[in-house]
Amino acid sequence: MDARHRGIQIFGWLFVVAGYGFALLLIRGVLTGITRGFAGRPQAVWLILGYLLFLAVAVYLFTVGRRAISIAKGSPRSKARFGWGRMLLGAVLIFGMANNQFHLLPTRHFVKQLEYENQTQAAAGNVTTVALCIVCIFLIVSGIWKGFRRQSIKPDLNS
Repeated sequence: MDARHRGIQIFGWLFVVAGYGFALLLIRGVLTGITRGFAGRPQAVWLILGYLLFLAVAVYLFTVGRRAISIAKGSPRSKARFGWGRMLLGAVLIFGMANNQFHLLPTRHFVKQLEYENQTQAAAGNVTTVALCIVCIFLIVSGIWKGFRRQSIKPDLNS
Protein backbone atom coordinates (compact mmCIF):
# COMPACT_ATOMS: atom_id res chain seq x y z
CA MET A 1 0.00 0.00 0.00
CA ASP A 2 1.52 3.31 -1.05
CA ALA A 3 1.53 6.54 0.97
CA ARG A 4 -1.57 7.96 -0.73
CA HIS A 5 -3.71 4.94 0.08
CA ARG A 6 -2.30 4.77 3.61
CA GLY A 7 -3.24 8.43 4.14
CA ILE A 8 -6.77 7.80 2.84
CA GLN A 9 -7.05 4.83 5.17
CA ILE A 10 -5.87 6.87 8.18
CA PHE A 11 -8.36 9.64 7.41
CA GLY A 12 -11.05 6.99 7.00
CA TRP A 13 -10.33 5.58 10.43
CA LEU A 14 -10.31 9.11 11.89
CA PHE A 15 -13.75 9.72 10.41
CA VAL A 16 -15.04 6.40 11.76
CA VAL A 17 -13.73 7.22 15.24
CA ALA A 18 -15.22 10.72 15.01
CA GLY A 19 -18.59 9.23 14.01
CA TYR A 20 -18.50 6.86 16.98
CA GLY A 21 -17.47 9.74 19.25
CA PHE A 22 -20.40 11.85 18.10
CA ALA A 23 -22.71 8.87 18.59
CA LEU A 24 -21.45 8.41 22.16
CA LEU A 25 -21.98 12.11 22.87
CA LEU A 26 -25.48 11.79 21.46
CA ILE A 27 -26.25 8.80 23.68
CA ARG A 28 -24.94 10.74 26.69
CA GLY A 29 -27.11 13.73 25.75
CA VAL A 30 -30.22 11.62 25.27
CA LEU A 31 -29.73 9.81 28.57
CA THR A 32 -29.09 13.10 30.36
CA GLY A 33 -32.19 14.59 28.75
CA ILE A 34 -34.31 11.61 29.76
CA THR A 35 -33.09 11.64 33.35
CA ARG A 36 -33.71 15.38 33.62
CA GLY A 37 -37.16 14.97 32.07
CA PHE A 38 -37.17 17.09 28.91
CA ALA A 39 -40.59 15.74 27.92
CA GLY A 40 -42.43 18.47 29.83
CA ARG A 41 -40.39 21.34 28.39
CA PRO A 42 -41.73 23.44 25.53
CA GLN A 43 -38.41 22.97 23.69
CA ALA A 44 -38.76 19.17 23.53
CA VAL A 45 -39.48 19.18 19.79
CA TRP A 46 -36.40 21.30 19.10
CA LEU A 47 -34.26 19.11 21.36
CA ILE A 48 -35.36 15.99 19.50
CA LEU A 49 -34.72 17.71 16.14
CA GLY A 50 -31.25 18.68 17.38
CA TYR A 51 -30.60 15.10 18.46
CA LEU A 52 -31.69 13.82 15.03
CA LEU A 53 -29.35 16.25 13.27
CA PHE A 54 -26.53 15.20 15.59
CA LEU A 55 -27.29 11.56 14.79
CA ALA A 56 -27.23 12.38 11.08
CA VAL A 57 -23.77 13.97 11.46
CA ALA A 58 -22.51 10.89 13.31
CA VAL A 59 -23.87 8.50 10.67
CA TYR A 60 -22.48 10.65 7.86
CA LEU A 61 -18.99 10.72 9.41
CA PHE A 62 -19.09 6.97 9.92
CA THR A 63 -20.22 6.37 6.33
CA VAL A 64 -17.57 8.65 4.86
CA GLY A 65 -14.93 6.87 6.95
CA ARG A 66 -16.06 3.42 5.83
CA ARG A 67 -16.06 4.54 2.19
CA ALA A 68 -12.52 5.95 2.55
CA ILE A 69 -11.29 2.73 4.16
CA SER A 70 -12.76 0.62 1.37
CA ILE A 71 -11.26 2.92 -1.29
CA ALA A 72 -7.85 2.60 0.37
CA LYS A 73 -8.14 -1.19 0.31
CA GLY A 74 -8.92 -1.13 -3.42
CA SER A 75 -12.58 -2.09 -3.31
CA PRO A 76 -14.48 1.19 -3.70
CA ARG A 77 -18.12 1.31 -2.76
CA SER A 78 -20.70 2.78 -5.06
CA LYS A 79 -21.13 6.53 -4.94
CA ALA A 80 -23.94 8.04 -2.91
CA ARG A 81 -26.94 8.87 -5.02
CA PHE A 82 -27.86 12.06 -3.16
CA GLY A 83 -25.58 14.83 -1.93
CA TRP A 84 -25.98 13.90 1.72
CA GLY A 85 -23.11 16.10 2.86
CA ARG A 86 -24.61 19.19 1.25
CA MET A 87 -28.06 18.46 2.59
CA LEU A 88 -26.73 17.81 6.10
CA LEU A 89 -24.55 20.93 6.13
CA GLY A 90 -27.48 23.07 4.99
CA ALA A 91 -29.83 21.58 7.59
CA VAL A 92 -27.34 21.98 10.45
CA LEU A 93 -26.58 25.59 9.52
CA ILE A 94 -30.27 26.48 9.21
CA PHE A 95 -30.97 24.84 12.58
CA GLY A 96 -28.09 26.77 14.16
CA MET A 97 -29.25 30.08 12.72
CA ALA A 98 -32.83 29.43 13.82
CA ASN A 99 -31.58 28.60 17.30
CA ASN A 100 -29.58 31.83 17.47
CA GLN A 101 -32.42 33.93 16.12
CA PHE A 102 -35.35 32.46 18.07
CA HIS A 103 -33.58 30.97 21.15
CA LEU A 104 -35.14 27.56 20.59
CA LEU A 105 -32.87 25.61 22.93
CA PRO A 106 -31.97 26.42 26.51
CA THR A 107 -28.37 27.57 26.93
CA ARG A 108 -25.98 27.53 29.83
CA HIS A 109 -25.14 30.69 31.71
CA PHE A 110 -21.70 30.93 30.07
CA VAL A 111 -23.14 31.03 26.52
CA LYS A 112 -24.18 34.53 25.53
CA GLN A 113 -27.36 34.75 23.46
CA LEU A 114 -27.29 36.66 20.19
CA GLU A 115 -28.42 40.20 20.99
CA TYR A 116 -27.98 43.37 18.97
CA GLU A 117 -27.08 46.74 20.50
CA ASN A 118 -28.91 48.97 18.01
CA GLN A 119 -31.31 48.91 15.09
CA THR A 120 -28.57 48.99 12.44
CA GLN A 121 -26.89 45.90 13.83
CA ALA A 122 -30.24 44.13 14.02
CA ALA A 123 -31.04 44.95 10.38
CA ALA A 124 -27.59 43.85 9.19
CA GLY A 125 -27.83 40.65 11.25
CA ASN A 126 -31.25 39.84 9.83
CA VAL A 127 -30.09 40.43 6.23
CA THR A 128 -27.06 38.20 6.84
CA THR A 129 -29.23 35.49 8.37
CA VAL A 130 -31.67 35.57 5.44
CA ALA A 131 -28.81 35.43 2.91
CA LEU A 132 -27.21 32.47 4.69
CA CYS A 133 -30.57 30.68 4.87
CA ILE A 134 -30.99 31.11 1.11
CA VAL A 135 -27.52 29.63 0.56
CA CYS A 136 -28.35 26.73 2.89
CA ILE A 137 -31.62 26.06 1.10
CA PHE A 138 -29.66 26.06 -2.18
CA LEU A 139 -27.28 23.48 -0.65
CA ILE A 140 -30.17 21.26 0.39
CA VAL A 141 -31.92 21.53 -2.99
CA SER A 142 -28.67 20.84 -4.88
CA GLY A 143 -28.12 17.73 -2.76
CA ILE A 144 -31.62 16.52 -3.57
CA TRP A 145 -31.21 17.47 -7.23
CA LYS A 146 -28.05 15.36 -7.42
CA GLY A 147 -30.13 12.30 -6.54
CA PHE A 148 -32.88 12.93 -9.04
CA ARG A 149 -30.94 14.07 -12.08
CA ARG A 150 -30.30 11.51 -14.74
CA GLN A 151 -27.05 9.64 -14.27
CA SER A 152 -25.04 9.56 -17.47
CA ILE A 153 -24.07 6.06 -18.54
CA LYS A 154 -20.50 5.95 -19.71
CA PRO A 155 -19.73 3.32 -22.36
CA ASP A 156 -17.15 0.72 -21.47
CA LEU A 157 -14.24 1.30 -23.87
CA ASN A 158 -12.29 -1.74 -22.71
CA SER A 159 -14.61 -4.33 -24.25
